Amino acid sequence: MTALARSQNQCVGRQVASQAHLPLPTKQATRASFVSAKSLRSALQKKLETITFLNRLEYVYPPERLQSVVARVNAVNFKQLSAQWRLPLELAYDLAPLALYDVVIFADDSGSMAFEENGQRISDLNMILGRVSEVATLFDDDGIQVRFMNSKVQGNGIRTAAAAAELVKQVSFSGMMPLGGKLNANVIQPLLVKPIRQRKLEKPILVFAITDGEPVGEPKVTTAQMIKSAKEIASKSAYGPGAIAFQFAQVGRDQAAQAFLGELDNDPEIGGMIDATSYCEMEAEEWAQKGATLTPELWLLKCLVGAIDPSYDEQD
Repeated sequence: MTALARSQNQCVGRQVASQAHLPLPTKQATRASFVSAKSLRSALQKKLETITFLNRLEYVYPPERLQSVVARVNAVNFKQLSAQWRLPLELAYDLAPLALYDVVIFADDSGSMAFEENGQRISDLNMILGRVSEVATLFDDDGIQVRFMNSKVQGNGIRTAAAAAELVKQVSFSGMMPLGGKLNANVIQPLLVKPIRQRKLEKPILVFAITDGEPVGEPKVTTAQMIKSAKEIASKSAYGPGAIAFQFAQVGRDQAAQAFLGELDNDPEIGGMIDATSYCEMEAEEWAQKGATLTPELWLLKCLVGAIDPSYDEQD
């Protein structure tokens, strides 16, 4: 059983971020102290305003619309969220910027997901889909969208772990892994480019790509090329470059996958456009060597906000 599959049975304590390879952010511009209900509302508004400014989302979120997002965020029970995710309360608040985005999971359904590590990679995928769908629904009633690499099965308005699990049951994990080409065909073109050209993009898109290996069936450079192209299209539109954000997360222990994601994250052209995170257990082992503990919830928190909150990504 993997760390992600065991997450329901683990406890979370406060971590020493400076000791770890995958650091948690310090209290910078996007974080504040939360003392009273009034100061909480003010701090959450400040956080959302700052993320909107840093990611250049003003076209999508003029002041009036941003206030409606702030109101939705203020209705979230962060104490309950903190307990459910076993996170310190101040870290639970860091999930608030999800309210600014439509979350799209791009899931690897290649054959290696089923055949390697006795299918545990699919279990990890199920865990991630379930947790992400439920937390995203706290901030947006629309839930999340799910697109697969090879399958034509689609998930729209996925709000619960049960719905996510039912969706995955419809997918036959087989075939190669043309990550970049299918990311473009299944996500970038229909969910970003088409709405931009029709001037119908309602919210920025946070693409959360989950994969277990390096691309197979296409040149390795294709993924970087597709990301760069998407950012260029967004940049030339009224929506701006922040219209799409990319997060890549690894499931499974494939070292080639870890190296590939590291190359993307450090690419001089696109590294600043994305965030990439190695497999939870591999990251946890690196934390342990430095005297800190990384739990699945902390790993998933980083995955969810690393691409949209600069105070997380800049410390990788």
